[in-house]
Order: sequence, then structure tokens, then C-alpha cells
Amino acid sequence: MSASGIAGSGEPDMVLVGELLEEIQRRPPAIAASKLLAEHYISCGWLDAAKDIIKELKRHAPRDSEVTNLAAIVEKKPEPPAPETSQRDLRTSKPGSTSTPAAKPVRKKVTHPPPQLNGNLDSARKDLTEGYSSLRSKAKFLLTDLLHLQSLQKKNGFPQSNNTARIQAIVDGRKADRPARTGPPGSARGMARIIQASPDKATELCIVDLEDTMHWVRAPHGKPSNADHDTTRDALVKRMHALESALSEDLKIHCELALMHVVHENLDKSYANDETMLGDSVKDIPRANFYVTEDNYAWDMDELVQAITANGGVMRNPLSRQMFTPKDVRGILVHPQGKSLAALQVQQHEMSKGVRLDTIGHMEKLAKTLLEDQSSDQLTSRHVIDEFLAYIATLPALEQKAIDGLRCPAKDSHTGQSYDFSIGEAVRDAKGNRVCFHKTGDFIKQAAAHLRQNRGAPPPDPDKCSVM
Repeated sequence: MSASGIAGSGEPDMVLVGELLEEIQRRPPAIAASKLLAEHYISCGWLDAAKDIIKELKRHAPRDSEVTNLAAIVEKKPEPPAPETSQRDLRTSKPGSTSTPAAKPVRKKVTHPPPQLNGNLDSARKDLTEGYSSLRSKAKFLLTDLLHLQSLQKKNGFPQSNNTARIQAIVDGRKADRPARTGPPGSARGMARIIQASPDKATELCIVDLEDTMHWVRAPHGKPSNADHDTTRDALVKRMHALESALSEDLKIHCELALMHVVHENLDKSYANDETMLGDSVKDIPRANFYVTEDNYAWDMDELVQAITANGGVMRNPLSRQMFTPKDVRGILVHPQGKSLAALQVQQHEMSKGVRLDTIGHMEKLAKTLLEDQSSDQLTSRHVIDEFLAYIATLPALEQKAIDGLRCPAKDSHTGQSYDFSIGEAVRDAKGNRVCFHKTGDFIKQAAAHLRQNRGAPPPDPDKCSVM
């Protein structure tokens, strides 16, 4: 490897830079990769970034001749231009004479008296606090209008405003502008230590780190790289995996949440749904309420929590009617607005524990009769339903409540569609001829098997988010 004697000004190869940075993070100190990266920085004219790399190289390989040559290139100072001599100096100066430069006048330092503060600052603090709260409230309304405007601008091909992030920062009560990085993102392990030191701000810190990575990929040292969305997303995914490898298990989910927000806000990702359940555009969902599940549905968490609560706490997609995956359940319950659903999960488990074995036996008998009855009048099925309802009426109030409200995970054996009713609702719908007997028997059979299997199981850990 040989470095040129002068710094160039070529275009950077961002793919090469990304691969070399990844190699350095994976196998530190990665002397060969670091030397190649420093040489590439020099060829692009990025001397400040090259100096940082060479500084690390000199620490790990101080006697390497190539490192010494690279250091000589970046440390070489340009020769100062020759001083200009005015015509007046040429006329007044005589050969052999020495001129003494005139002494510069010394400017006296003006000292200002310290400002006098009013003794009563309570009213000023109160005004400042109220004014800031009012500003955030106004910014919230302005952000909503701006998001609608952006969606219209995008549909019509007009340029969009760049102030959304700043207004969002005001709404969130955080600093709008961070000092721009002059080099590549820092070490993933260093960032992981910062996140572990402030776990309550883990998602926000991960977002900041991924945004820095995105800005570096798109415009390293302020020079646009023309990186497309796919290249940017690949770099973000690599950075996310690097952070995850350095974080504990309970903090890894915040890296995925951060990637979800950064991709949604910057890379124009498409989702399975264009609107929320209440008809709002997905692009208008604020960051505080935004969440995407593994089936690529985008949610407003306010609406999703209300839908799951109305469904008795069953973790089922309200639009596709499919059960959420365990990973989605963990993400929903980790979300600040989804933590209230953990209590519903425990409540469902307690209901299942409140059903006695004798009741489960009656359910199995009911299911068997409903599935085997092939008569035209189905009198046998009607009689067994009446007997089951009469039996339920004799149970303690707590067990009746469990039968009436417990929703067990079950799917239609023929269509694969998830059932969406409790045990009590299924039996009452069958008695009222709203659901066929065979379908009710299919559900009751699966519910009985679930209850028999669930008896004696420990209550679900809200942190592990067991799915009922």
C-alpha cells in the first residue's frame, strides 16, 4: 500500500468506507483496514478524519513505516505565501538601512460592571415556565398542520419543509439542534455504554445514534454522497446490529424501535395499511404514538390500546384478525402507552386459573356433542347447550365471570381464521342461532384443551409478555 504525497479531492466511496468501518469495529484494531481507510480519506481530502484514524494507528503500530508515511502526509503544513511588499516601503527603504517597525498601540480593556439582577425572580421563572408550556402546545397544533401539509406536498410532487424535526423537538421538550458530527459515527461499544447508563432514555439515544449514521452516509463531511434509500437502510441495519451486540437483552428492543422511527421518518417506507383505524394517514402519526408490528401494519398506539382493551386484552391484530407474535407483544407492552395492557394479560391468566376441572369436563362433553351431532333438527345439540348454561348458572360468581369473559386462543379448523369471542359468548351465540353448532363445538374443544393445559402454569411475567 502506498499513499500519495498530497491530499486529493476525489469523491468518497461510501460502500468502501462503510465496509472498512464495520471491519474495524468487528476486529479492532484492524491495522490493515485502518490504513486503507486513512489512505482513502486522504485521497478524498478528508484530512481531519484521516488524522483521527492515523492517531489510533500510531498508538497500535508506532513503528509501522506506512503509518509514519501517512502521518507525514496529513501533518505536512502548507508553505505560507510570500509577504507582499508595498510600493511605499520600497521607496522609503534605503540599502543597508534597517527600519524599526512602529509599535502597535495598546488597546485598553474596557471593564463593564456586572449586570444587576432583580431580587424577585419567582415571577420571572413562572412566566418562563408558562410561556414554554404555551409554546409547546402551539407547536403541537402546528406540527399536526405541517404533517398534513407535507403529505399534500408529497402527493403533488412539491418540496417539503425541513422544519418538521425542529418542531417535533419542541413538542417533545428536547433540544432541536445537535452539533453536527465532523466524522463518522463513534464506536458502537461507546454508544452502548451511554445507553446502559441511561436506560430510561434508551430509545431516544438509539434514535440519535442512527440519525447520526444516516447523516454521515448521506453527506459525509458535508459533501452529498447521493446514497439511495436502500444504501442508507443497509447502513442503519448494520449499525443497529452493532449496537445490539454490545447491549444487554432487555435493551436490545430499543435499537429496533429506533430503527423503526428513523426509517418511518426519513426513508418513505410503505406499510400494509395507509390509514389508521380511525382514518388518519399513517404519515400523520406522531412519533410518541407510532409503532409497527412484524406483519408490517403501522399503528397509532392510542387506537391499538383501545382496540385490544375492548377485546378483553387478547393480543390480536384488529385489522387482520391474526394473533400478534410474541415479539410484537413484547414491543407493545414496552411502549409507554401499551404498559396498561400488561394488567389485562395477567387478568386473562387469572380467569383461566379460576375454571375448575369439572367445568372443563363439561366443556369437553359439550364440544364433543356439538361436533358429532349430524341430525337435521340438532335437538341433541340444543339440549346439551341448555344443560351447559344451566350448569354455568350454578357455579360461583367468580367462575361464572371467568367463563363469560375468558378469551382463549383458537382458530377455525377449516378456514384458519382466529375466533374472536369468549366461552360464554360462543355458547350464547350458538343458542341464539347466530353461530352454527359445529363452529361453536370447534371453539369450545380448543378452549377446553387450552384451559386444561394452562392449569398449574405460573402467571405470565409482564416483562416476558406471554401470549394467552
